[in-house]
Amino acid sequence: MSEDKPEKQQKVKGRLTLRTFARNTKSESLGVYLETADDCFLIRPASGNPFENPLAKLAGKYIEATGRRSAYVFFASKWREIPDPD
Repeated sequence: MSEDKPEKQQKVKGRLTLRTFARNTKSESLGVYLETADDCFLIRPASGNPFENPLAKLAGKYIEATGRRSAYVFFASKWREIPDPD
């Protein structure tokens, strides 16, 4: 019998950008990416429709998000806009 382990939550900070995801495939779409100091990955709310991302309207802004990361997607349980670090 396996035990359920609590998911490890983490915080990330970065700038939101819009980019093409899965270029030249049937799944090609506009994705919301979070560019951090060390990495760049898709970000979307942990719940809700993955094709209607409310973070898209924050493109170009900096955010701090809390959630969990899979291979290439960060599933944000909460987020907030933060000032530009410059």
